[in-house]
Amino acid sequence: MHSKGVVMLDLSLRQTLLARSDLFRGLPDHLIRYVATHAVERTLSDREVLYLKSEALDFIALVVEGQVYSVIHGPDGREQIVGSAGVGQVVGESALIEGHARENSAFACGPTRVLLLGQRHFRALYEEPLFWQRVLMLLMTRLMKILELLELVCLHRLESRLARFLLANIDDFELAPATCASVPRNQGILAAMLNTSRPKLNVQLQLWRRSGVISCQSGRLVINDVEHLRRKAYSLN
Repeated sequence: MHSKGVVMLDLSLRQTLLARSDLFRGLPDHLIRYVATHAVERTLSDREVLYLKSEALDFIALVVEGQVYSVIHGPDGREQIVGSAGVGQVVGESALIEGHARENSAFACGPTRVLLLGQRHFRALYEEPLFWQRVLMLLMTRLMKILELLELVCLHRLESRLARFLLANIDDFELAPATCASVPRNQGILAAMLNTSRPKLNVQLQLWRRSGVISCQSGRLVINDVEHLRRKAYSLN
């Protein structure tokens, strides 16, 4: 929970970021200021670990730049990404529940900056009813995403999983000249999100490229045949 010597966010900017976040939005001004004052800033390089599974639940983290992925590991060492947090989102919220250890590990994707709030500062938040509403909604949202992921990786083929992922991550730009999907820049990360190996994922992507379903343009993945992906996403396995 130590800063790495970069230019620090000032108090005013911290308060603005917290007030817009999924967990702290709408909380009284004095609590926002309390969190902003006591949070510790930390920068992470690409793939740097924020915390490991089974570590003590001693902080929660708000992402202010970059992306943080939550991951579990199988007995063979394979990674399964089970969640992600972008700017304005909180990761490690299970620290708010006493008597538990981390249920997964978390690492940065690309240069990332987070604000960490230590466990010793939780008590002031516990006294605010709206905070508990936010926590409950956040945990329920996480649970629903985990159930969706469980259904996807257990019951659907890779072709269907990949098609659903691309459709769910289409960039929402009405004036864009092409339909693009936001995908991790590292193919290994996408493989870990879809519960497959990188070689198998690459084979499927190459098949779609050769058939013209997708293409690459200026480093972005372009979907040329959305209807084809929809058929593959929701066809019977």
